[in-house]
Amino acid sequence: MTTQMHSRLRTGLLLGTALVLTAPAYSQAAAPEIEQEERREETVTVYGTSNPIPVFDYPGQVSVITRDDLDTLAPSAVSDALRDVPGLDFAGGPRRTGELPSIRGLSGQNVLVLIDGARQSFTSAHDGRFFLDPELIGTAEVVKGPASALYGSGAVGGVLAFESVDAADFLEDDQTMGARIRLGYQSVNEETLATLSGFTRQGKFDGVASIGLRQSGDIELGSGASLPSDDDIQSALLKGSYALTDAISLEASWQRFDNTAIEPNNGQGLAGIGSTALDRDVEKDIVTDTYRAAITFNPASNDWIDTTLTAYQTDSKVDEFDQTVPRTISRDIETTGFSVRNASRFTLGQSENTITIGADRYEDEQVGTDDQTVTGTRNGVPDGMSEFTGVFAQLESVIATQFGELLIVPGVRFDEFESSSSVSVGQKNSDDAVSPRFAASFEPAGAAWFRAFGSYSEGFRAPSVNELYLDGVHFSVPHPILFNPARGSFVFVNNNFIPNPDLVPEKTETVEFGAGIDFRDVWTSRDRLQGKLSYFGTDAQDLINLSVDFAYDPTCFAPPGFQPCTAGTTNSANVDSAQLEGWEGELRYDSERFFSQATLSIIEGTDNSDGSDLGSLTADRLALNFGVKMPEWNSRIGSRIQIADDFERREADGASGFTIAEQRDGYVVVDLYASWSPSFAENVRLDVGIDNIFEHDYDRVFEGVSEPGRNFKAALSWQFGT
Repeated sequence: MTTQMHSRLRTGLLLGTALVLTAPAYSQAAAPEIEQEERREETVTVYGTSNPIPVFDYPGQVSVITRDDLDTLAPSAVSDALRDVPGLDFAGGPRRTGELPSIRGLSGQNVLVLIDGARQSFTSAHDGRFFLDPELIGTAEVVKGPASALYGSGAVGGVLAFESVDAADFLEDDQTMGARIRLGYQSVNEETLATLSGFTRQGKFDGVASIGLRQSGDIELGSGASLPSDDDIQSALLKGSYALTDAISLEASWQRFDNTAIEPNNGQGLAGIGSTALDRDVEKDIVTDTYRAAITFNPASNDWIDTTLTAYQTDSKVDEFDQTVPRTISRDIETTGFSVRNASRFTLGQSENTITIGADRYEDEQVGTDDQTVTGTRNGVPDGMSEFTGVFAQLESVIATQFGELLIVPGVRFDEFESSSSVSVGQKNSDDAVSPRFAASFEPAGAAWFRAFGSYSEGFRAPSVNELYLDGVHFSVPHPILFNPARGSFVFVNNNFIPNPDLVPEKTETVEFGAGIDFRDVWTSRDRLQGKLSYFGTDAQDLINLSVDFAYDPTCFAPPGFQPCTAGTTNSANVDSAQLEGWEGELRYDSERFFSQATLSIIEGTDNSDGSDLGSLTADRLALNFGVKMPEWNSRIGSRIQIADDFERREADGASGFTIAEQRDGYVVVDLYASWSPSFAENVRLDVGIDNIFEHDYDRVFEGVSEPGRNFKAALSWQFGT
């Protein structure tokens, strides 16, 4: 690790520590000397090990965002709510339709996205990875680091898992039914929001139904420019569970996201760059339906059986209509799968153990259409299918020793997969992979406030149908010589996609180690100070790279016909190996009067072949979130501050030197927010905020696209329950 990285880490820790220490210093005098309820409930992760475990005990890094966090911040898009999660970032510009998550420098299909456990496999060169309205999220978990030992292909960078809201997110313990109306507005894109939710808990039945409308226009950027973006979103959720017996329960849900957007074909593209093709608006119809059903068998009398069988289907389709041609193109990706897993719990000597075994099978099927081609197929979107089957086993063992408590989590998974396409008949791509992981944490005897942890894990990501079977025209350019007088322009020649069905999976090996602290009753009764800091290093091999070989054929210059003539080719190949490393830290303090949080994220990536920077890299960041609670007024006031260092990405120049390929200035962005439930209207809640209050012009992760400017926002909720 470089001296510069040491300096940044030290600065971040000092600032974060100062934040959490300052707040309790004031709270000590303000807090009443009475017994209070626990200020901070134990935060639990489900997706870290597939069984509930406190985040602090988990031997790694997991961040959990709750429903209350989402209401307080009133996010317009998922990225708004997850902005300060260390190690996580969203590229693709400010449009919600183009947002692409990355975890620890790995993006695209290296990040597994789950909604209620259902895989979201949509991939596109210029659109986002998933489409979800924040109003339907109950909790969000971000598992950092390879999770292939549990989830198989695609979890190399980590897992981004969302659980939809249910009745328990709204109802008090003594309530059985209710409803909520939420209205919202934000100024930066003149967005309006209206949602209506009904929920009930009647005996053995638990259910929720929600519908929402969200409309927005062009986004006013900090640079003063206006980014074309016109969204009309309809969202819906139906979800319920029923206990057939004390041991058997059923669950089912349907979730929809339907967005009609008027924006450029490239949802991640720049505005006003002067390109007729890229600046021209098209009408996009984006529809995602996620269906899920599950049955759980968990008899109270048998600790060896806790079995869940889940089936799901996700269908994501993007239609684009360009009225200037006119032309309609589409991409439809359907994922169908099921999983079964059982957790057995037993005591052996001084250890409490949970063994989880399971199996998964799912299929991704892609169909691309274009009404202007002879065959109706779309260039660059090959029809194809990928099939995955995996089995896994994992042990969680808590061992009590005279030296302290030891938690060990070994696990291993075997996967096999096969992909095929009508583009390359008979050329199937098949392979298998073994993904082991071993993680452990240790709490010394007499020091329950301290825990050290470490892990070694391997991950893999199978090549996608798009990477294997790319076909058709990538782009067209004017012929260097031939001119068509009838059209008054040069003849156009094509750069074509070339399939590569021999790609092998991307593979990673990751080592992580760190430590955490957890203090209670530090400065006031029932307060809590909790934090984790870790270092990770990843060795990635066989990274799949899309390369463009732009070169005219020699025959383009050979008279008399100057034919055949093409402008090179584009294909995917396993060419890169890389090393990624970084630091992540998260520190929280909570009491009756004050709350504060500091997160630190440092990521560096290097191409082993030439030393170039590689990966979805971001500037070193420190995020602060702190505020004051006023329980006597049922309110809170807080501020979020994100501090980012200067950033530059280097590329080898071929002469033992480097050139700067991308450069961004550092920035400091300040937000304010507040929540209030008035005593004269206890069923009403008001959430207000100002994002980027100084209207700073900055680029966060996407060079050339400024982030949104000053944004006033408010949300009013009315809820009743009986």
